[in-house]
Amino acid sequence: MKSFICFIGFILSIVFSFSQNKFYASDIVQAKIDSARYMSAITYIEGVEKVDIDTAWSLYPQKAFCYYKIGKHKEAQACLKIVEREDYQNDLSEILSIFYLSTKPKEMQETIDRLEYLLDEGEKEFFNKITILSTTDLKKVANCINGYIAFLDEDEDKTKYNLMGAYVDFRAKESMSAYNKLSTFIDEEPTALSSFLMGIVKREQKEYFSSISYFNQAENLGDNSGDLYFNRAISKGFEKDYFGAIDDLNSALERNAKSEYYYVRGICFNHIFEYKHALDDLNIAIDMCDTIAEYFNHRGIVFTNLEMFADALFEFQTAIKMNPDLEFINNNIGLAYEHTGNINKAVEHYKVSIKKEPYYSDSYFNLGRLYYEIGKYKTAIKYLKEAYLLNANFGDITHILGLCYAKTDDIETACYYLQISIEAGCKPAINSQSEFCQKEAVEEKEE
Repeated sequence: MKSFICFIGFILSIVFSFSQNKFYASDIVQAKIDSARYMSAITYIEGVEKVDIDTAWSLYPQKAFCYYKIGKHKEAQACLKIVEREDYQNDLSEILSIFYLSTKPKEMQETIDRLEYLLDEGEKEFFNKITILSTTDLKKVANCINGYIAFLDEDEDKTKYNLMGAYVDFRAKESMSAYNKLSTFIDEEPTALSSFLMGIVKREQKEYFSSISYFNQAENLGDNSGDLYFNRAISKGFEKDYFGAIDDLNSALERNAKSEYYYVRGICFNHIFEYKHALDDLNIAIDMCDTIAEYFNHRGIVFTNLEMFADALFEFQTAIKMNPDLEFINNNIGLAYEHTGNINKAVEHYKVSIKKEPYYSDSYFNLGRLYYEIGKYKTAIKYLKEAYLLNANFGDITHILGLCYAKTDDIETACYYLQISIEAGCKPAINSQSEFCQKEAVEEKEE
């Protein structure tokens, strides 16, 4: 009898615990979701159901999300029906409901009404909330919005629908579709967020000056977030306004000390030859997050600029271990090996770089220059010509190409490339032209 009473007391304590700690139970489930343990979260909620159904129902938005994440859409929708019936709706269940409605053509109006209500709560909140959906499912919601816009009369105001559609398109990685929608209202009815997104889209289109203008507009409309200053700094960097970029990154860091902010500021300091500041920022970025290959790669670039090639090589090797597909990493390793005297390893990495990034002229140039330096002029010509085809405006390529032809006694071709090099602004080519081409001119005159 005593054992039975104890058992009843234990059950009642559990019930009391759950009823008093709905938020605690929700936190446990959310922790499982955050670590992608969706089945574990579902099992936990099912355990709660056995002792406190009311607390369990309060967890059903999260349960629906877990079913959504593992692709069990019928079960997810069943949970959403209970959420609605028991009045436990929240942002999570609302976004999921909108997605499932968007897949049903007859529910187009209700889908739009719910999206509109969500947008009215705040455009930035709307933009952030919809990220719970996958890119594929966001495209389905976008198709629903597109269909609704097409259904409206030509003279009807479509601004709000283009706005919500642009946000969904952007999150669905449909930049051009987002751009087309933003373009319909951005000049007459801009908002801080729409201007910010247009700045990002313009940067993706490599229209950096225009990108900066839209970021300025977003700032004028009230956006003073770290993300705004960070993104404007990137656009300024592409415009080679490194000092302006550093100012923006200072503002970003005042608001939030993120590793990527330090990383990009380090890149900017490197461009203006402030190598100590560059290293300081990159060291902080790596201390904050030591799992990003790009951070080590760029620290290696700074060490290369400081002619600390052994240190640079260590950084590049660390980066390639983290990400073997990191862009241009083999070219960087090749340079480090070359300057530490390991020519064979340098050649090996330049060739790997060419294979991985055949569009990148630097690796062809470095390999051609290296072959020139060791006296393999015909092989050097082969790679330098490829470099020239990819980057005709880099005078150093045609300068060394001209020298290669001079070394093989093809003076006419040598002078042709040396002249191109001079026109591209390569001053050392002037001396080379004086050495080889004036002699040729005298010989032709004598003939």
